[in-house]
Amino acid sequence: MQIRRASSEDIPKIISLLKSSLGESLLPKSVEFWNWKHLQNPFGESPVLLACEADEIIGVRAFLRWEYQEGNQKYKALRAVDTAVHPNYRGKGLFTKLTTQLIDEVKKDGFDLIFNTPNEKSLPGYLKMGWEKWGKLPLKVKLKGPKKSKKTTKTKKWEEIADLITKLENSPPGLEEVRTSLVPGYIDWRYRDCPIVDYQFVSDGETYLMIYRLKEGKKGMELRIVDLFYHSGFGKKQKELLRKEFNQACKNSGAIWISFSGLNYDSGILNLGLVPILDRGPLVTLRKLREDLNPTNLNWKWSLGDLELF
Repeated sequence: MQIRRASSEDIPKIISLLKSSLGESLLPKSVEFWNWKHLQNPFGESPVLLACEADEIIGVRAFLRWEYQEGNQKYKALRAVDTAVHPNYRGKGLFTKLTTQLIDEVKKDGFDLIFNTPNEKSLPGYLKMGWEKWGKLPLKVKLKGPKKSKKTTKTKKWEEIADLITKLENSPPGLEEVRTSLVPGYIDWRYRDCPIVDYQFVSDGETYLMIYRLKEGKKGMELRIVDLFYHSGFGKKQKELLRKEFNQACKNSGAIWISFSGLNYDSGILNLGLVPILDRGPLVTLRKLREDLNPTNLNWKWSLGDLELF
């Protein structure tokens, strides 16, 4: 068996392995989706390891590149994402071998940390390999009636806010908060061009951009605020307009509940009622790659968009 880095020529076989190993789930398994996720990412191409037997790929392990920023301090991060082992080779430690070898390689490349949101089945394995629990993401939730407004509003197009996106991606970062770096092209890649979710937004086109999605679940239609961006011109007048636009979007959606990251919630900007912020979001785990950095102690300000599975 050979373990090696993946190349673009391997992608069709990687997709075939993902399908045979994981089946068809909520996330699509296609060359187009893989390319968007792992090649077109503005933070850079994903490091991917393959286990091969003869000419067949029997295992894959991918880390998605990410970057966080706190003032002038940048953290080169990775998200543990796609992994699969061929059904005929399970139970032989291949997942652990691929993961630990890729960790050793990315350490040499100067990465600072790995983050992910594992499920209950995969969590024990990650903890054995040095991951630590940060905790569940706090959520601010508001319940609302399902009544849908008869009033219709003109849907805004992403092209209309191109100048604002450029301004936001060139705004100075927060000095005491660790957030995703808004590198040029990030917002378009993550939200406008995402091939699996239809993200929508409210914006004045000049100072703020709130991005959300509608998600049908067991509890009914959810309106999930995935990110809120604004720059220094965002004042009282703009906040009032944001609330008005957002309330209308909620009425149009027919959603029965609203969710927002409790780390980013500010009742002075958007009042989502009296329900307290609860630790009910995804479980976040972290793996340090530098001995002088403990990522669990950083002042994280994750948005729901940062931690969504995609």
